[in-house]
Amino acid sequence: MNVMRNKLPLIKALLRRSRRLWNHAVSYLQYYRYDPSKPSKAEFLKLDLDDQQAWIEANVPDDEINLYGTNYLGCSYELDEGTLEEYIENRDDYGVSGIISSQLPHLTEERLEAIDDGADLTLEEVEALKSGIAENDFHGWQMHSGQYIKVRFGAVYALYIGEDIGQGGAIFKLEAVFRSKSIAMLALGDKPMMALEQAF
Repeated sequence: MNVMRNKLPLIKALLRRSRRLWNHAVSYLQYYRYDPSKPSKAEFLKLDLDDQQAWIEANVPDDEINLYGTNYLGCSYELDEGTLEEYIENRDDYGVSGIISSQLPHLTEERLEAIDDGADLTLEEVEALKSGIAENDFHGWQMHSGQYIKVRFGAVYALYIGEDIGQGGAIFKLEAVFRSKSIAMLALGDKPMMALEQAF
């Protein structure tokens, strides 16, 4: 009796997991139901971005709501060269040596003083400066999300880019549509300072 009582939580957990996997499989299979009212994958991919966006808005219920939760992919940060140059040219104003040392704690005091005095930065120090700027900029990050879009047979994967607007959530804009999620993730991996939410 005790053995059964000890195994009960494990059995419940396995049942919950099985139910989740079943629901995921069923929701995925719906993309492979033939629907002649929808464009084919090739036709949809040939549309320009504005036409793809218009079609999604007209045919996908809750398309914006779908971009939250498990469809959130991660965020990226693109630092413009002008901002980087401004930091380097005005080192004292921005505390550049402090930003770099927060990323590279192994730097000596001598090196930090040299940086303050205008020494050329190494590639590692420039990358550390970029990372430090990004960490302290709460508004420059771009959010990335995506969703499957059902086509005649199968699905395409729509990738969105978003801007955080605080408590109101985010404003998303269609960035591109791909044949599959794996191809979308490869494109996302090319973005600068990309932080993925989960492994794919």
